[in-house]
Amino acid sequence: MCRQWCKLSFRGKILSVVTNEITWGIFIILACAIALIIVWVVNKPIEWQKYKDPVHEQKLMSIIGGIFAIVATLMSLAQIVQHLVHKSHKASQKRIIRILCLVPVYALTSWLSLLFFKAAIYMEFIQQCYEAYAMYCFLLLLTKYLGGHRGVKETIVHKETIHLVFPFGCCCQPKANPKWVWYFKIGLLQYSWITPICSGIAVILNLTNIYSNGLWKFNQGYPYITIIITISQILALYFLITFYSNMKDDLKPFQPLAKFITIKLLVFFIFWQSVIMSSLAAAGVLRNTLCDPQVNAYCHGSTIGFTVEQEKILLGNILICVEMFFFSIAHHWIFSWKPYANEAFTNIIESRSLQAINNHNNIDRQFATTCF
Repeated sequence: MCRQWCKLSFRGKILSVVTNEITWGIFIILACAIALIIVWVVNKPIEWQKYKDPVHEQKLMSIIGGIFAIVATLMSLAQIVQHLVHKSHKASQKRIIRILCLVPVYALTSWLSLLFFKAAIYMEFIQQCYEAYAMYCFLLLLTKYLGGHRGVKETIVHKETIHLVFPFGCCCQPKANPKWVWYFKIGLLQYSWITPICSGIAVILNLTNIYSNGLWKFNQGYPYITIIITISQILALYFLITFYSNMKDDLKPFQPLAKFITIKLLVFFIFWQSVIMSSLAAAGVLRNTLCDPQVNAYCHGSTIGFTVEQEKILLGNILICVEMFFFSIAHHWIFSWKPYANEAFTNIIESRSLQAINNHNNIDRQFATTCF
């Protein structure tokens, strides 16, 4: 009996690995890498100078970026389908699905930026709009874990003070009151509004040739848009950290720290990655590439390959394509569908929602009796 149970458990583990989208994703990436290595090995020693031109470099970057982008998208879609199949709490899983869509949005728009340089600023506009929306969805997800809007109110009311993180926490400890629910929401909502507006203005300025994407020239629009978005991000991050630091004990069953770190890295790290690329270009680390027209016919008589701006687009977007593959792996465990399949999360959320409603009704009854 024990042997039979062990065999069944071993088979179950093997089956779960084989049917796992991460296994297939890694397998496809490795298969593509091996195929590229074989193509390189079986050919004669490649004269790289003949391929150092914009045409070949862009094709190579697009192929690599496309492989990672498509695999990351398929892995995320597999996770989304699992949530739809095992939907036991619609309100919270709906937010998780929207957060999981970040990976396909980033991966596919970055791949399109590699294929079409002129579309890069429009793809960036789509990314920034969706990341702002995903940030707000994440706050809503945390509120659903606490029993909804009323549940968050109840949690705050039972606290004496609101713990503000550094630097304001050193000098200020405001009293806890229900209004803090709205302060947290407004703190993140401002980012959800400011980012799309600034991105839209950037697109308009780019069409009128007064934006200069990536150049820190203060007679152009890029520095001002970047500064405004940076301030908005810092405020949103501050309110998100403050919300988490005050609610972390109540959120503990839902593993909030891993979710918080993932969202923070995905949204803020990628923005700062683009800023760093622009700073490297401004400092001269990224520069125009060279092309030898005497050796390579694809140079078309020019000694310049990619411009600094094109190099920045290439490096930034291929990094995002690769990073999305690893983020999709992280999402498999951090935003897993399994706690919903066994209704572990659902039972906690529904009990908290019911408790919040009962407490709210009791307060209304007490208020009515004191009035009459």
